[in-house]
Amino acid sequence: MSEYSLHATSTSAQFGAAKPSPRLARLCDWVIRWSLYALAALLPLFVLPWTVEALEINKQLLLLKLVALAVLAWLGKSLAERKFEYRRTPVNTMVLVFLIAYGTSSWLSMSRYMSFVGDYGQEKAGFVTVLAMAGLYFVASSAIKDLGMLRRLLLSVVVGGVVVALHALLQALGLFLLPFDFAKSSSFNTVGTVGALGMYLAFIVTLCGGLLLIGHAQTTSEHKKALPMKIFLGLTAAVSLFLIALIDFTPIHLALILSSGLLLAFAFFHAGKMKGISAVLLPVVALLVSLLLVFFRFPLTVGYPAEVMPSMQSSATIATKTLQDRPLFGSGPGTFIFDYSKWHSADVNATQFWNVRFDRSASRFWTVVATTGMVGALAWVLVSLFVLVAAARRLLKNDNEDIWHVLIAVFAAWALLLVSKFLYSSNMTLEVMSWLSMAMLVAVLRRDFLEINLDESPRASMIVSFMLILGLVLGFAGGFVQAQRYLGEIKFAKALRADQGGKIVDVVAKLEKSAALNPSNDVTLRNLAQAYLLLAQEESVAPVVIKDEDVKNEAAKKDAALMKKEKQVLTDAAQLEKKRKVAALTSGAVSAAKRAADVNPGNVADWLVLGSIYQSLLGAADQADGWAVAAFEKAAELEPSNPSIQTELAKVFVFQSDVVAQDKESKDEKVKKAAEEKSAELLAKAADALARAIELKGDYGPAHYNMALVLDRQGKLKDAIRRMEATLTLSPNDVGVGLQLSLLYYRDGRKDPAMRLLESVVKVSPTYSNARWYLAAMYEEKGDLDKAIEQIARVAELNPEADMVKAKLDDLKAKKAGAPAEKAGELPPPVEEQVKNPKEPSVKR
Repeated sequence: MSEYSLHATSTSAQFGAAKPSPRLARLCDWVIRWSLYALAALLPLFVLPWTVEALEINKQLLLLKLVALAVLAWLGKSLAERKFEYRRTPVNTMVLVFLIAYGTSSWLSMSRYMSFVGDYGQEKAGFVTVLAMAGLYFVASSAIKDLGMLRRLLLSVVVGGVVVALHALLQALGLFLLPFDFAKSSSFNTVGTVGALGMYLAFIVTLCGGLLLIGHAQTTSEHKKALPMKIFLGLTAAVSLFLIALIDFTPIHLALILSSGLLLAFAFFHAGKMKGISAVLLPVVALLVSLLLVFFRFPLTVGYPAEVMPSMQSSATIATKTLQDRPLFGSGPGTFIFDYSKWHSADVNATQFWNVRFDRSASRFWTVVATTGMVGALAWVLVSLFVLVAAARRLLKNDNEDIWHVLIAVFAAWALLLVSKFLYSSNMTLEVMSWLSMAMLVAVLRRDFLEINLDESPRASMIVSFMLILGLVLGFAGGFVQAQRYLGEIKFAKALRADQGGKIVDVVAKLEKSAALNPSNDVTLRNLAQAYLLLAQEESVAPVVIKDEDVKNEAAKKDAALMKKEKQVLTDAAQLEKKRKVAALTSGAVSAAKRAADVNPGNVADWLVLGSIYQSLLGAADQADGWAVAAFEKAAELEPSNPSIQTELAKVFVFQSDVVAQDKESKDEKVKKAAEEKSAELLAKAADALARAIELKGDYGPAHYNMALVLDRQGKLKDAIRRMEATLTLSPNDVGVGLQLSLLYYRDGRKDPAMRLLESVVKVSPTYSNARWYLAAMYEEKGDLDKAIEQIARVAELNPEADMVKAKLDDLKAKKAGAPAEKAGELPPPVEEQVKNPKEPSVKR
């Protein structure tokens, strides 16, 4: 096929050859071309193991570096050639309008960090990423000046696609090539989710079909030369179609039906110039396969996990409600997770995903609407609309056969990605391919350039020079900031691995380094706060042991009394240091949690952590209860459909009520009455919060459990029992619920059911000391001392340091021997404060 130029000056409509360039200009041109080729081929493949999120942040890194290199080379080439040129098209104006709208939305965002940089998994939405993709568009659309470069760029995309497809196929077969633990899964691929992989492969299939269509009019000799390439394209499409069938995701099939239909429709439109049907064989096969998969399931499966996301209706509702709250510029790019938290329906609480916060909607379109508002969404739509109209007009015009075939190939692939944004979400690979396809499409659509001679326009020369210098400065500064952020992410990943090893001291050290490198990341600060608190709790229960060798006084080593005194001095000093350390860690936990909430005030997770830290300080820090209430109320405002927030808020109200209730024993009648009224008021507030939690999620066990405790405090013992029984029905294996219900039975005079329930609790949890302790008390009251001694002996084994348990065991043995013993009366206080739950990870995303 002959090479046609895609370059024409603004004064001529004829195809013309470019003038010879100086050496520096040729070097810059080489850098531009190979930056584009490398980006097209490598971005879908790029993965690094050093961060928690191995794909998106690393693809963002590659995108920013290669686009910055290409933009700087573009400006450098303009100075070297003494002329600045770019392709003249209305699409450029709309892209600039979109950038302005997107930047404004980012500036007004609920979280500027998330909107400008892009947080975990949302790097594609960051303004710097969108700015880089716009730079990619401008450079690529201006750099593609002949069909040769366009075809090489298209082939670069296909080469990347075939490697992605082959790797995904090997993964599906259980052959794991990458040595990383996260890659040891059949569903892992280098694109992203399984759905994103399928959509990307549909894009590759469409490109292969378009490239085969381009060469349909070749002569026999040209056909023989191109045969290896056609076989390569056919095999790439076959592997991709097979994987698409394995994934079997309806939005992928619908998008592929559209793109294949476009190729076939325009091939039919030009049927008189087609040589045989071989050129349209791939689109026909793709169309038929997609149609069949819409109605029938593929018989083979490799167990790809189902992708969970909000429904399309739910996504539309959330976007609409967000627009009502922030109509012009939305909540900010990358902040859909905030919109979902605030506006999702309480009906989700009836599913297993009730406590999952989704960071994207069912489609890219609804995500854009919610996060960039009416202005951003309109600009986004207009960019696509301008390209769509221009492509349709050119296709229907049919003024050049060779250009037409290239145009339909690129247009069909771009159209697939455009439609996918209304059917499915998106990720970094799909977004970059969309912008790159649009650049290639514009390069084919518009052949005229705006050319400015820098020698004849000093002002233009100064502007281009300034842009180059500014680009270099921003490039170096941005590279430094990006490197700092990336190192912070690496430290965070190391903290996560240290947490899995159970060394909380190492976790804290690595999180501190991560927070220092990336102080605007609330995720790191939030986890640092939790790690500080865990370390404080660990330190508070750690025993202080002073050995003889720790005593430096030589005289004490010869005098036992002096040794004891010296050890006591060291013990007192160590205890004091321990208290200071625990206080410092606790203060650090509060400080880190407050910083996280300040950095990202729209993130409900930060307020929940802050509230839980204050909650852990109840009774130990003044005003901790008030701060906890404020934090949980803010969290409830940000996520009103979450029943756990209302439950935690109720717990704080109950604590406040218990504190106030202490004044009920006052001899001052006014103080006593005020305490009774305030306690009752706080219990009523707790009951209201718990009723709201139960209304939101009727099967939420913690709400029922705490409601029973509140009813008990209100003197409604029968109601408390019924509520606790309902809780036990919801959580039949919860030993804590069983214990509390048995105690309620006991106080209600139903002692035999109480005893039987405790016996079942002990069978389920043999190491539950409190259950054995109370069961022993009931056995003692019943007169069965042997069983009581058996239970207390087991408690003593579990709690060897508990003097109260040893004393009780001695008392029971004495009582059995006939000696006078303490009379059994009310049940004794518990031997431990609460059931010990399994350790949860301290570091979470």
